[in-house]
Amino acid sequence: MATRLTQQIVDKHVLKAKPGTVPYDVIDAGCPGLILRIKPRGASWGTKFERGGQTLRLKIGTPGVLDLEQARYIAGKARALVHSSAAAPGEDWLRDRFVELGLAQPRPPRDERIVAEFLATAPHLMQWRWEEARDAYLSEVQRIRRVDTYKDYRTMLGLAEMARFAGRPVRLITRQELAVVVSEIHTSGRERHAEHLASVLRPFWSFMAQDRNQAASGVTEPMPLLKAPERSSGVKPRPNGKVPGGYTATTDEISHIVAVARVGVLDRSQSVALELLVTTGQRRRPVAGALAVDFVPWAEQPGWGIWSMGPAHRKTAAKRQDRHRHVVPLPPPLWDRIRAQMERAASTGSEYLFPQVRARRLGDRTDGHLSDASINHRLLDLGMRASPHDLRRGLSTTCQHRLRQSREAVKLILDHNEGFRSDDVLEAHYTEDDRLDLKGPVMTAWSTWLEAQVASTELPDLATLRGEIARRRREREAAGKAKTAAAAAAKGAKEKPGWGSGNVFQDLGLPEPEKLLAAADGRVA
Repeated sequence: MATRLTQQIVDKHVLKAKPGTVPYDVIDAGCPGLILRIKPRGASWGTKFERGGQTLRLKIGTPGVLDLEQARYIAGKARALVHSSAAAPGEDWLRDRFVELGLAQPRPPRDERIVAEFLATAPHLMQWRWEEARDAYLSEVQRIRRVDTYKDYRTMLGLAEMARFAGRPVRLITRQELAVVVSEIHTSGRERHAEHLASVLRPFWSFMAQDRNQAASGVTEPMPLLKAPERSSGVKPRPNGKVPGGYTATTDEISHIVAVARVGVLDRSQSVALELLVTTGQRRRPVAGALAVDFVPWAEQPGWGIWSMGPAHRKTAAKRQDRHRHVVPLPPPLWDRIRAQMERAASTGSEYLFPQVRARRLGDRTDGHLSDASINHRLLDLGMRASPHDLRRGLSTTCQHRLRQSREAVKLILDHNEGFRSDDVLEAHYTEDDRLDLKGPVMTAWSTWLEAQVASTELPDLATLRGEIARRRREREAAGKAKTAAAAAAKGAKEKPGWGSGNVFQDLGLPEPEKLLAAADGRVA
């Protein structure tokens, strides 16, 4: 039972701390977390707090050094720290409290020049620097996460804004410094980007603070409180006018994409990838990285195929430790095109259904698969407002509202955490194993409806269609170059004094964006 201590009560208990005394604790009701411990070898002040199922203890001094009010002061500070952050009071923190009470001398200020010289001449005595820590973390992400997750984290930790930490020991990088970077990105208008960066930095610091990595990193505490500022109020449309998450692909868009994919004006691999995307409603990354071995005939439905994708190709499956495969029926029109694509892929020796055509950069490997970004680009070239995820909504909405398919069956097609076991993709797939009895009717109704829409879609002649696609592509690429040039010019204007024309394109000697677009389209501005 807690006792409201006074200095007189403390003194009485301290007198009992002598050989032969049975150890006991006195809990102070006047200050939560403060404990007076009486043992045969003496008395001491301590603190005890619970956080997240973990007990935090700290010895803060002895009654001969700290009186009751001083002990309460330190215990109160410790309680505030534990309740407001993920940090825990340690010896350095305790010394600072003794300095505040006038019981210890403050540390002499560090000579930054000497510190810099030491860091430069004795790097072998220090822990990981930024580059070393980043590479170690990315190696771990590559080992335990999906390939796309690894690429995403590598991009985020390689942002230009992170260059300020180059060469610095990570143990000296504070949460406040990282928060400034996140805030700068947020202030620039990239609010979702700022949130994403914070979500990458938090597990990065948790990795470095793991017991097995502390000796190498020097980092002892994670950063769970690192967050981006709150988003601005109101809905923020994207540059194309769309509200995130609020657009569903229209019937005209769905049918137009499939119709164009079948007439031969696009690259064959990309055209099949677009039809696979629309017909199955899967995400773009599983489509782009699909393995040829994952496509097999449906044993019970002649003319139909099966796409059986493993956990590595399914969003969050690895993180959820989901070892099951996601199986989608492929209707005959699509299955015929997939089989032809499998033969083309086999002729190249690639394991992917859509092999990589060329290296992304000079010197990069060329044994990969179709870029998932190219799927977005082709949709833009076709003049579509819908994104790959909008097409998923289009399938879901049409199947439920127009074709009256059950919501649960449609979710199985879209792979909303399905998880049904299939141990060997080379074996035949059967109804009872993969819930095909529920998925088959959905895909039959959807395919029948889709074929009717495609049949009624009117396209211009092939020459006109090719010209429209080429024009949109040139405009898109010119707009991208103009945006890159503007960003480079703005950066140069900040770094080089004497620039003051107010026109960053003129400062760099570049044509205006309108002229770039006109030149790309073959017009005279």
